Amino acid sequence: MNLMSLIRIAALALAASLASCGGGDSTGPAVSTLGASNVAYGRTTTVTVQGSGLNANLTAAIEPGCFTMTRGTASDSAVTFTCKIAALGDLRVRVRSAEGAELASLRLTVEAPRVSMTIAQGNASGSFVMELDPVHAPKTVDNFLTYVNTGTTCTFYKDTLFHRVVRDGFSIAQGGGYIAGFTKKTPLAPIVLESNNGLKNEKYTVAMARTSEPNSATSEFYINGTDNPDFNYVSDAQPGYAVFGKLISGFEVYDVLQAVATMTKTAETNGQVVTFADTPIDNVVITACSQTR
Repeated sequence: MNLMSLIRIAALALAASLASCGGGDSTGPAVSTLGASNVAYGRTTTVTVQGSGLNANLTAAIEPGCFTMTRGTASDSAVTFTCKIAALGDLRVRVRSAEGAELASLRLTVEAPRVSMTIAQGNASGSFVMELDPVHAPKTVDNFLTYVNTGTTCTFYKDTLFHRVVRDGFSIAQGGGYIAGFTKKTPLAPIVLESNNGLKNEKYTVAMARTSEPNSATSEFYINGTDNPDFNYVSDAQPGYAVFGKLISGFEVYDVLQAVATMTKTAETNGQVVTFADTPIDNVVITACSQTR
């Protein structure tokens, strides 16, 4: 056997070996890069897959804790997926072929969500940051973030008032429901009360305001200016108020808010004359808010 024959036999053997391990002329989908943007709790995250053969019925998932994954634009070289993150900690993006084989994966780290809020009274302004707790109060956190993320510039909460600042018997500052003139904004549907979650109404914690009906909280929230144990869950007959986060910075800004001069005001709101007690004499207005992580 001459040298050329030996070379030809060796080449055929190499080609057979490559084919048996998935190499060679395979035309199945292949992923070259996998990325994710806008990764944050409660946010819609976009997963971008690049490679070849991607018009096939690829699937993607973020495990654990992602709402329904939606397939977006697709071509042979790129496809996108979107979903809403609903878990904290280490998550994994997994891209699979139509047959279920994993083609690529990516690790994500999702931390507790934070919201920055700026308030102003006259020419004075300042900001504080809240860290939210979706582990203990998932429905309440999701509800709050929905209001924060409405529009592109905090559309719902922007220009609403801290309309109630109490220091007698208990200490809170409550806001998120009224604009100047005490016109009540139209909120989303009420949410289920999550007060029996182990979180306490302690100083600088954030909780949802509500009526005497337990499952009535919408957009209004309050920040505790001191420990308020009377607001904690005791029983189903004394359900208290749902804590869902805490201040982590800007304490001095909140302390100024808690100390503003107040009075009783009577105003017509939504066609009814209402008396507002413990209302700042000069309006305290939420001028901006955003989810920062």
